[in-house]
Amino acid sequence: MKLPFKVSAREKKFLIVCGLAVVFTILFAGYYRYADFKKSADDFLDARRLVLEKQLNRISARSEVERSADAFKKELEEQEKALLQGDKPPVAAAALQRLLKETAASQGIDITSERTLNPVEDISYTGVPVEIGFATTTGKLRDFMYRLRITPFQLNVSGIKVRVTNISNPTDIYTTIVVTGFIKKPVADAKGKDGKNAA
Repeated sequence: MKLPFKVSAREKKFLIVCGLAVVFTILFAGYYRYADFKKSADDFLDARRLVLEKQLNRISARSEVERSADAFKKELEEQEKALLQGDKPPVAAAALQRLLKETAASQGIDITSERTLNPVEDISYTGVPVEIGFATTTGKLRDFMYRLRITPFQLNVSGIKVRVTNISNPTDIYTTIVVTGFIKKPVADAKGKDGKNAA
């Protein structure tokens, strides 16, 4: 390219060097700005990734808690199916007595005595104990106890007394057992309680 004015070879070299210096300066400034922008973008992306990972961890933890709560709820519902019918101890005791009579009758056992004992309070449930007495053979007693064990209700044999009625022929034994069933503890009426306390 021809210049509109005359320059010496020395001045031409100087102009070329200055031009190259300007080009390199522009390129360096552009690269520095690009590198700074890329670093800021990487930092932003890293920060966003950390936030997303925390949110995903929270979501997965919440899902795990919800699954555990659902499993616990189902287990509790299954357990409560084994409770006696009735929300009051006398009603539940009557249901338990009926169940014991039916179970005994299926084994050919005649219950000769029965009585309801005082309820036993627990944190969430109320135990309803019933005492029954009958005379039977050891085989029928074994079968009766097995029937109580496989019943769909949650029953505990909390006491048992065995007495031989004929020492010379100990086939028949008189048995007294205490069987405890369970009901959900009724929710106390706080207002009613306050009223009684106030009175």
